[in-house]
Amino acid sequence: MKNKTLIIDCDGVLYPTSMLSLQEFVTAMKDTYRNDLKIDGATQEKVSKETLAKNRLGMFNFINALCNEVGYDFDAFCLKMQEKTDYSKISRDDALFNLLCAETKQNRVVILTNNHMSHLNKVLQMRFGKNVFEFQDAGIECFDIKSTMRNRVFYPKQNPKSLEIFADRLGVLPQDCILIDDTQRNLDSAKQVGMQTVLIDDEKLTLKQYLTNLNPPKIINRSGKQND
Repeated sequence: MKNKTLIIDCDGVLYPTSMLSLQEFVTAMKDTYRNDLKIDGATQEKVSKETLAKNRLGMFNFINALCNEVGYDFDAFCLKMQEKTDYSKISRDDALFNLLCAETKQNRVVILTNNHMSHLNKVLQMRFGKNVFEFQDAGIECFDIKSTMRNRVFYPKQNPKSLEIFADRLGVLPQDCILIDDTQRNLDSAKQVGMQTVLIDDEKLTLKQYLTNLNPPKIINRSGKQND
């Protein structure tokens, strides 16, 4: 039986935001609804006000509502948005992949993004040379914003209900989970439902450092015996 469930964020955790920023996603989203779907400012403003009034948090609740408003497929929108996003600055890190795989021997390892699965797949390809299916074959489960949907509403990690919903989906108790994220608001939500948290900050603690500290390398002494 695994000790804990590590719920690991994607953007800003699997790779630093210096390689791909939130603003770049916002730019790609706007380009998609303005230039591909030809949605005018009045429609955009109407949908934005409605989603805020209903407290439907996050970019993808807005995208979903916008697609519903004009009769466009949500997944198709996300694919177009991904095509407009530049992933080329995300560098390869095979050592981090090896650490993630090693961690599955002790803990359940789960990737959860507030973005779409097509985005996560692209990140994994650029960062590790693996796709979502290869990650899952390695014992690392992958979930996107659609995994949090209830009653046609997404629950991103900044909403405490999201983490309760997600823990329930995984069949685990929140107190047996550790959320590893780079956004304090998400970590605060996790604490509200009883999860442990780890703040990833490239200047203080990277995911690679955190995983290395969890399982430090074994030291062999001169007699050939392993030191604990």
